[in-house]
Amino acid sequence: MTAFAKDKSAATLDTLPRQKHTFYVVPTVEYSPEANWAFGVAGANYFAFTDIRKVSSLSYGFSYSLLNHFSVDIYPKIYFGRWYLYANVSYKHKTDVFYGIGNRTLDTEKAVPYFSDVFSMNIQPQYFFSKHWSVGAALSVRYEKMRQTPMVDSLGVAGISPYFAWSIGAVVSYDSRDNLFYPRQGMFFKALLSYSEPYLGSVARMGRLTAEFRHFVPIRGEFIFAWQASADMLWGGKSTPFQLLPTFGGCDLMRGFRRGYWRDDVALALQAEFRMPIYWRLKAAVFGSIGDVYNWSDWRFVMPKCAYGVGLRLRFNKAKVNLRFDVARTNYGNWRNFKDNWNFYFTASEAF
Repeated sequence: MTAFAKDKSAATLDTLPRQKHTFYVVPTVEYSPEANWAFGVAGANYFAFTDIRKVSSLSYGFSYSLLNHFSVDIYPKIYFGRWYLYANVSYKHKTDVFYGIGNRTLDTEKAVPYFSDVFSMNIQPQYFFSKHWSVGAALSVRYEKMRQTPMVDSLGVAGISPYFAWSIGAVVSYDSRDNLFYPRQGMFFKALLSYSEPYLGSVARMGRLTAEFRHFVPIRGEFIFAWQASADMLWGGKSTPFQLLPTFGGCDLMRGFRRGYWRDDVALALQAEFRMPIYWRLKAAVFGSIGDVYNWSDWRFVMPKCAYGVGLRLRFNKAKVNLRFDVARTNYGNWRNFKDNWNFYFTASEAF
């Protein structure tokens, strides 16, 4: 994502006076292997922040890609007293590819492209019962409709027909980061346990546990070591749409892999990043990751999926939101084919 914001001061939020309201609206240009080049507008409003760790915001954006993929996204993150509301609402008309299910090497020649319209909404009200710990509830709603084609109809997996899925659950989190957007130190942990019931209108009976842990370690000055461990585990039957199966890839988790290329009942990933200053607002990062997907009934270990790369960061506002450019390579694919084995990402905010 490209963005240009006027910011005359290089001070951090630690030294800023109370900010009642700041905002930006900018044109955007973004690239990812999943959507190709995308163009649009994005904006965010930041409200009354004196605590660098609790900045209320409302983010929104619209984008249209060269693959005729468009999306509308709204992300409110609101702090009020001991309460915190996280939510996201989105509508996407997207092109995607079904590569299969499992962790074996996939035959890309048998991949099936498809179009779908997706509406999703997640709401998570949480209560801080201490300085860093919070608990709350979670509601998730998703509706997806795929465009029927002979190739799609031949897939023989759940998710081809239009489906509606919803779940309710509980969430617990711990957050001691010194900044929400570019932490220098602290830890973050979040676990969400949810359940879907077909008798109450959901497409399938599913239980799901997602958990992640992030740790940010200051080394010296602006040199920072950051790492993240994540797990996504789903219990369901054959009626579970393939789109809901745990996966990784994309611009945040396991950069270098196309999101959805590997999917199954369980997705585990570990990634680390070394962040360093270059000059003024410009920073660099070196990162690596390892992970895989597994099936509960046929748990087989194969060569783990690994990725690594480098990136640049450019801070463009006082809240330490960065523009991010990453180049990543994986241990799967044709090593002699640049397009098959290298991916780059141009967006905003950190991967984790």
